[in-house]
Amino acid sequence: MKDYDMQTMRADEIVPREVFADVLDADEVVVGAYKPNKRRYYKAFWMFALPIFWPHLIMIFILTLGVVPILYVKRGYDHLYYAYTNKRVLARSGSFGVTYRSIDYRDVVSTEVSVSFLDRRTDTGSISFQTQRRSLTFNFIEKPYDVLREIREYIAHNA
Repeated sequence: MKDYDMQTMRADEIVPREVFADVLDADEVVVGAYKPNKRRYYKAFWMFALPIFWPHLIMIFILTLGVVPILYVKRGYDHLYYAYTNKRVLARSGSFGVTYRSIDYRDVVSTEVSVSFLDRRTDTGSISFQTQRRSLTFNFIEKPYDVLREIREYIAHNA
C-alpha cells in the first residue's frame, strides 16, 4: 500500500495535511488528498470570462465587474481540495471563505462517477458519495475511476 500521508500527485499539486487540520479529529489521518484538474476547473467557467455572451453588458463588465468573476473563480480553485481519511470523505471549498463538508463512510449508501463530454477530453470526472439525505461530490478529478477504486479499496480493507 502507498504512503498515504501525502497523495502522490504532480509535484506542484501535493496537498498538505494542514489544509484539513481544522476539521480532523485527534485520531483521524488523511489517507489521500486531491486537487481538481486546474484546466478542467477553469473550462467550467469559460462562459463567464468571455464578454461576447454578455454583449449589452460589455462596458459595465470591463469597467466595473471584470475583476470580480475572475477573482471568484481563481480563489475558488485555490481553496478547493478533496480528501478521504480513515473515517470519512472531506471537501474543502469557498471563494472568499472556507467551507468544509464531510460524509462518514458508514453513512455512504452509493457512489457514482460522472464523466461529461469536456471531462472525456481532459481525462477528468466527478465522483459522488450519496447518503440517504445528501451527497458530496469531488469535481474535476483526474482519473476518476481509479480514484474511486482506490477509495473503495481503502474502505473495504480498513473501515
